[in-house]
Amino acid sequence: MTSAAHTRALTDTIEALHGPAFPAAMVRLIQQRVAFDCALLLGVGKRPVYLYDNLSHQRDLLFDRYLAGHFGQDPFMQALGNGLGAGVWTLAEVTRGPLDPDYRRRFYEATGWQEEVGLVLTIHPGLTLVLFLGRLAKRRALSQGERARLDEIFPLLHALCRQHWRQAAPWLAQSAAKGDGARPDGASLRQAIDEGMDSLGAELLTRRERQVATLLLLGQDAETIAATLGIGSGTVKNHRKHLYGKLRIGSQGELFGYFLNHLITAPTQDTGTSSPAP
Repeated sequence: MTSAAHTRALTDTIEALHGPAFPAAMVRLIQQRVAFDCALLLGVGKRPVYLYDNLSHQRDLLFDRYLAGHFGQDPFMQALGNGLGAGVWTLAEVTRGPLDPDYRRRFYEATGWQEEVGLVLTIHPGLTLVLFLGRLAKRRALSQGERARLDEIFPLLHALCRQHWRQAAPWLAQSAAKGDGARPDGASLRQAIDEGMDSLGAELLTRRERQVATLLLLGQDAETIAATLGIGSGTVKNHRKHLYGKLRIGSQGELFGYFLNHLITAPTQDTGTSSPAP
């Protein structure tokens, strides 16, 4: 790692504050200091709230198994339930006794994670996040020097996260704290989604690119979007290519992830702040 590369990564992370690209920028900042293959960010409480991941192998396990209920076997989640505080923690530090063999088989063996570190980030009394960092079999175990570098950068990461999520949509904190019973009602969720679509990429995308992005999020293909907007399908594909480049994403799946993080972090009307102007 060079000082110039670290400075660029830190600058990118600061510039991404209060926008949906922040989690990915923060992970890249960490990777400038310590190499990891995988990252997963969750709000924690009775049920985890998905915020971000860069998983490329066995990603379906996250949604089909872990978030569906097996998170209760996760030693990190168990330790958080027992009062684990903010900081950098390894799997060995939070595991009490032998690791549940069923959990080991379902997740560590299935995904190939050989090393796991959890960064516990307290945003305010009602909201705690945990950033899981994993290594696959091809990497060596975490060294003492790498652990020291994570401890060194943690206060900076903690401060950045507090800045980023202090105005998070209220239902994020409620969902993490109370579980299923705290889900927003349909009208308020619909309003949040509409506002999120209106403001998605407001400072980066042209009006037409935002229209294409919205229709992609609604599940339309290039031909359907072309018919809806009265333009050629080739033009739609060009707009899609340009908006992907501006948002630094590479697929429709990543666009959904980008929008989800935008929806979570965008201020809502009842917070007293307004979304970026269209």
